[in-house]
Amino acid sequence: MTSRHKKSGEKKTGQEKKKSAPEKKTSGAGSILAVGFVIMIFIIPIGLCFYTAPAATYTVVPTNPLPAAVEAAGASICSTTNTQWNVSGATGGITYIISSNCQAQSSSNTITVMIQAFDSAQSRDAAVQMYNTMTVGRSKPTGNLFAYNQYLIYVTPPNTDLMRQIGAELKKMKASQ
Repeated sequence: MTSRHKKSGEKKTGQEKKKSAPEKKTSGAGSILAVGFVIMIFIIPIGLCFYTAPAATYTVVPTNPLPAAVEAAGASICSTTNTQWNVSGATGGITYIISSNCQAQSSSNTITVMIQAFDSAQSRDAAVQMYNTMTVGRSKPTGNLFAYNQYLIYVTPPNTDLMRQIGAELKKMKASQ
């Protein structure tokens, strides 16, 4: 006899095979545990980061710090335009085209920086929250937004070397205040 036959030499019927196979049961408790695990591992730490992140200070400074930071970073302001954001509490600002070489501007050496003053910490922070709700593509904002005293500074394109150099100079200036 082959291993495919019963001891009596008869083959198992399809019905007998079904009866002998263990039944799989799904439980709602397993799904709930999986969801709970995802929440604990991913969502709670991210929420804690937002909760424990230090708030940006709101201090009114008499002058716009950006031109001095641009100069200290070794870049130049190629052009300026007055800007008024359509956001509650915005009191006006300036859009700068900044480059390491204004005569030969390219996407690798030029950034656009908008700086807008706000009348209170609450209005500035509300503008930040509104910015964080605006997303493009894969849920990422299109530029970088920074709070600096009573100002919000918006930079495009994001994460360039020129932006990092100017940001480092702004940090030095803020530390010396």
